[in-house]
Amino acid sequence: MLNGFTLNFKPLDILTEGQIDAIERGFLAVLEETGMKFEHKKVLEVLEKGGCKVDYDNMVAKFPPALVIESIRKCPSSFRLKAREPKNDIVLGGNKLYYGSDPGMQRLDLETGEPRDATREEFYDAVRIYDALENLHIFHPNTPHTSFAGVLKEMPSVETFAARTRNSSKTSRYTTGMGDNDIFSIQIAQAVGARPLCCIPCQPPLTWNVEICAAAMRGLDAGFPLLTCDGDVYGATAPVTIAGSLVHAIAEAAAGIVFAQLYKPGVGVAVMSFTSPQNMQNGAPFFGNIGVALHDAAFNQIWRRYGIPRANLEPGISNSKCIDFQNGYERAILALVSALSGCNYLLLFGTVYGELESHPIQAILDDDIAGMIGRFIDGIDVNDETLAIDLITKVGVYPGFYLSQEHTRKWWAKEQFIPKSADLSTLPEWLHEGKKTCIDHAKERMEKILATHKPTPLTPSQEADIERILEDARRYYKKRRLEA
Repeated sequence: MLNGFTLNFKPLDILTEGQIDAIERGFLAVLEETGMKFEHKKVLEVLEKGGCKVDYDNMVAKFPPALVIESIRKCPSSFRLKAREPKNDIVLGGNKLYYGSDPGMQRLDLETGEPRDATREEFYDAVRIYDALENLHIFHPNTPHTSFAGVLKEMPSVETFAARTRNSSKTSRYTTGMGDNDIFSIQIAQAVGARPLCCIPCQPPLTWNVEICAAAMRGLDAGFPLLTCDGDVYGATAPVTIAGSLVHAIAEAAAGIVFAQLYKPGVGVAVMSFTSPQNMQNGAPFFGNIGVALHDAAFNQIWRRYGIPRANLEPGISNSKCIDFQNGYERAILALVSALSGCNYLLLFGTVYGELESHPIQAILDDDIAGMIGRFIDGIDVNDETLAIDLITKVGVYPGFYLSQEHTRKWWAKEQFIPKSADLSTLPEWLHEGKKTCIDHAKERMEKILATHKPTPLTPSQEADIERILEDARRYYKKRRLEA
């Protein structure tokens, strides 16, 4: 399976134990007194049978604190996601960090600076590029783009899930809550022997709509682990304070955990933070804000206490509308904080602004950010050989020299992370070679990947199964359109 990266030192803690206790009391009180809305009778029945107080008229369930804590304790501390090639399986949990792609509805046009729909060829090529990036381990369902030209408007997530399955052997989440698209995505995953994450996005505040409820049950019935996702905006759909938004987000995730453990005891569940402040100057989400880093660090610390695998979606989402310095510093700072605080699944690759636009060039640059952070959390190897005391004695004082030593040849590549798209030339070399920027180098790397990288193909029977499932889906949605 994929190794990912390992956090080899104590994770970043920004909350005291007393503060964590206060947040725990807070989210347990919210679930007991306010409850959570589930717009599906069967889900409410499962919760009521498990000990919740259910108001069927308002579709609200209220949770006894003991049930919440018991359900959290039933969750495994790690679980395996199966790709269509076992070498790309991953195990979420513990001190491991894996990177994922981030969503983008449309493709950023590098010439105009504006978003546009991707063509099928551009989408397929982007998946191939993502497949080649060594630090990208798992696909978000709406990546590289939410859809591409020529797709029925009712089934973008089915077509894109099929496209990722065809052009990459890495694991991929699938989308839920989009007009039964998950039914066909589940079939595609089963056709290639994959076991992906079933992502369940909450509709803040404190609600699962009927489509999400149905999709959660279908994912659990298929034997897939669940990923709960909040989607709160501080000051709009959640309290404006970071502490209040944490109570709100954790309550939403905990309610999903209770249902999952009542419906299928022992199932793997991961929790994802996808929150941002509202920019009070313009009403839009404030992507790239340092408050997001504070929220994620606390979110990760709290769920580490419970041993639940953790995911952060926001670090890769910048407020910049192009591939520039602002984009780089916002995503790098937020991603580093997430990694240091014990994130297991960090979404980073490809998105340029919000969830509205993305480009493979950004993903290629993100591969360097991911590698740099991965090298940092790997820490410092301290042993007799790395301390190099005998070598220091051997080389001695000036004019002693380490470049010619075997120790240097052995260790330099491990100790130094070498980015693949950054400009590493000297100033005279840079001037002589045309003043290339990191974006120029990323474009060259993209061209090389497209010319040389060949993802593992599907077998003929797998390809036939996927095409059959897509045809079934097209007929299903065309018929539903006629009946509407």
